Amino acid sequence: MKHLAVEPGQSIGDIRLGMTQKEVEQTDAFTFDPKVEYDAAQGKAQFIEFYESDEFKCMLGELDLLGTEADTLIPQLDKTAPYDREDPELGYSYQFDEIGLILWRPVPMTRADMQEPWFQEMPAENQQDEMKHLCFSTVAVYAKGYYD
Repeated sequence: MKHLAVEPGQSIGDIRLGMTQKEVEQTDAFTFDPKVEYDAAQGKAQFIEFYESDEFKCMLGELDLLGTEADTLIPQLDKTAPYDREDPELGYSYQFDEIGLILWRPVPMTRADMQEPWFQEMPAENQQDEMKHLCFSTVAVYAKGYYD
C-alpha cells in the first residue's frame, strides 16, 4: 500500500498546490484519481482532495488521516491547529483553516452510536458498512483564501 504524505496547505503525495493541470497529471499520485480544482486566473491547483482507498493511505506524519477514527484523530489535530467550531457541517466536516486542511465524511458516526438500538437492529453487513463512517472519507488541502 502506497503512503501519500499530506502537507496541510501545500500538498498530498507529489501533487502540490500551485501546479498546473499538466504538471498534476504527470505525478504518481494522479493515478489515484484525486479531485483537483484550479484557479480561473492562472490555472494553478488551489484544492487537492483524495477519497479513501485500499490502494493508499494519506499520512500526516504518523497519523493515517482516512484510517484513524474521527474521535481519536480530531483532538490530535486540534492540538496543532484549531478546527472551525462554527462550521455548520461539524461532525461531517472538520476544517483547519489555519493550516489549510479539511476532512469530510458523509455520516458522523461514533462508537457510542454502535450501542444504540437503531445500530444494534441492523444486519451485521449493514453494521460493517456503517462502521466505515467512524473514519473520514476524504482529506483535502487548499490554498489560503480558497474558502473566502
